Amino acid sequence: MAKTILLNFLKGILAGLSIGLGGFLYILMTFALNGDVAELGKILGSTLFAVGLFLVCTFKFSLYTGKIGAVYEGKQEASYYISLPVMLIGNAIGAFGLGYLCYFIFKDTSMMDTVNAACSSRTALNSFNDYLATIVKGMLCGVCVYLAVKCFNLNRLKPLGIALLVFFVFLFVYCGFQHCIANMFYFGFGNHINGNMFINLALVIVANSIGPIIGVGMSKLFEKKTA
Repeated sequence: MAKTILLNFLKGILAGLSIGLGGFLYILMTFALNGDVAELGKILGSTLFAVGLFLVCTFKFSLYTGKIGAVYEGKQEASYYISLPVMLIGNAIGAFGLGYLCYFIFKDTSMMDTVNAACSSRTALNSFNDYLATIVKGMLCGVCVYLAVKCFNLNRLKPLGIALLVFFVFLFVYCGFQHCIANMFYFGFGNHINGNMFINLALVIVANSIGPIIGVGMSKLFEKKTA
């Protein structure tokens, strides 16, 4: 069991780095294409973000938001439940680590305006509606990530599986749904450490953990109809 947990921790770091890469591509596109072509930058950034989850699924890295859905699919071994928080810690190290590396590289550039805007939009928690919106966005992201991973695994490395993964990732990024590991990268990149950051991460982690329940329900309903 100890070996499995350690492996999930290391694969968790790699998953965090992968999602951070997706987040960086999003920032890069929205920074490079702004003004009159800002919408194009958002579309390209949302699409390229899928590179991160594609790497996770292809190399079977341990991404918390990609694994939590299995809890609702049926009974898992005890080591699986223990590995989940270990994965999350590994994800945080990878995402924050890459974020801080980007911060030290780009901190004196105009790209930081884009990064700071991304961070501020996530930590603007001034009312009950802000908290509720964060939770809802986190839950919807959880649904999208579960379906992206599920569809990819059912059609592993086939055009349909890849296309559906890209679609669900594009959907949650473009719509502004919140992913806890991506947020960790953005906060690291912006060196944006404050109380609201911790509140945001706590809310989004919980919401990302609950969202897959809806995805599992949709998946089982589909399986019954096609049986």
